[in-house]
Amino acid sequence: MEEQAIARLMELDARAFEISAGREKQLADIERRYKEEEQKMIKDFTRRIEDETREIAQKILQEGQQEVEKLNLKTGEILENMEREFEKSRKDMTDEILKRIFDVKRENHG
Repeated sequence: MEEQAIARLMELDARAFEISAGREKQLADIERRYKEEEQKMIKDFTRRIEDETREIAQKILQEGQQEVEKLNLKTGEILENMEREFEKSRKDMTDEILKRIFDVKRENHG
């Protein structure tokens, strides 16, 4: 009977070892899959961040270009207005000088 008990204990020990080894293998497999999934998620997040960063940078560049175009248009308008004002002032000054010349001549001949 004692031999049967020892044999049974040895069987139970062997079975416990098999179960423990199986569990260790399962845990190692789960850990490996977890790490693979973690790496996959990291790569996916990194790709998303890069894509979003690229989109945001492109949007900023487009908005900047639009602002530059607006400023160029506004600058062109300002220059045109300045040229018109300059021409008007030049004409007014020329007219005033001519008027004074004619007024002086009239006074001298008059």
